[in-house]
Amino acid sequence: MKDKELDLILRNALPTDFEPGYELNRKIIQKSREGNMNIKKVRRLSTAAVVCCLILCCSVSAFAAWKFLTPKDVAIEYGDKQLAKAFSSEDAVLMDKSKTYGDYTVTLLGSVSGGDLSDFGTDSSQSSQVSPDKTYAVVAISKTDGTLMPKTSEEEYGKEKFFISPLIQGLNPKDYNIVTMNGGYFDIVENGIMYRMIECDNIELFADRNLYLCVSNTTFYDKDAYNFNGKTGDISVNAKYKGMSLLFDLPLKADKADKKAADKYLKKLESAQSADSKNNSDMSDKKEKNKVDINQIISQWAFISEKKVTPDKDGRIYYSYETKNGSGDGYITEDALFKKDQTGYSKNFWMQEDNHGKIAVLYSKDKNGQITEFVYETNK
Repeated sequence: MKDKELDLILRNALPTDFEPGYELNRKIIQKSREGNMNIKKVRRLSTAAVVCCLILCCSVSAFAAWKFLTPKDVAIEYGDKQLAKAFSSEDAVLMDKSKTYGDYTVTLLGSVSGGDLSDFGTDSSQSSQVSPDKTYAVVAISKTDGTLMPKTSEEEYGKEKFFISPLIQGLNPKDYNIVTMNGGYFDIVENGIMYRMIECDNIELFADRNLYLCVSNTTFYDKDAYNFNGKTGDISVNAKYKGMSLLFDLPLKADKADKKAADKYLKKLESAQSADSKNNSDMSDKKEKNKVDINQIISQWAFISEKKVTPDKDGRIYYSYETKNGSGDGYITEDALFKKDQTGYSKNFWMQEDNHGKIAVLYSKDKNGQITEFVYETNK
């Protein structure tokens, strides 16, 4: 049989939408990482050879995934074998979707949802509002020009902020995002690519709705970055926003949707938010009643120490104190204390209160720009 005849037979025999299954893709990617698969450059392959390679090797999407760690790899780096196992199961949804903004390319690699997926579990001492069922997703962030992302041990790490969160159709993102859904994240940097694994309450309950993953260069959710349609519940990118506002579809297992459980979760979350709002209001009232005037501190409290301080290159001032009531240290920025060309005492100061009394750290700037730190305390 001639090559052309074989080509024709294979073309007719192979479905045009053929794509190898999950398990084959997973095994091929793993083999490639172990160094057992060599790709050699060839001049030309006949259709028969190409089709055979596709059948025996992998789909195009598997080839694209080789440049990144898999979600399983990221879980292993985190030290979570149970989660790594979950990302290797058929419950996981593996992806390779990329979007670019400015200097950065963001790639959504996969997600998995369910109960008891992590070795670390949920701390029994945590609030009863925290669900043991979780959704995990892994994202890769790389420099579009190929330069390396800073390592987590380097000073530059963390200076570029990334807020990554699942969003749910029908729920206003400003109220329902990774922060309010008891979330967190873990970063690693491997071969110049930053991987972030996020965790939040299980949103697979809402898999009968459109689910999204937003990525912005902000610290928290910025309502100006995205549009929320109150009628349809749809969430979309605000094209007028000046900044990163990427939005991915986040496909989870649709058959895992559970409207009854979702409604119960929302009531639980709303109850927790209502309680937090009341607590914040009570704390504000208490602070207002206990408000301390800086002149009162200087004239009535016990003076402890005085020293000149100099901001570092990032404008941060390191403060430290030691009194009979306790000791402590930390950072505060010059911008948070003084407006441009301001001199004299800053109206902003650090204060701590415990069973022993109060401690205050004040700052003053003279006309030459020299900043002085003052520590005072009072006993109960």
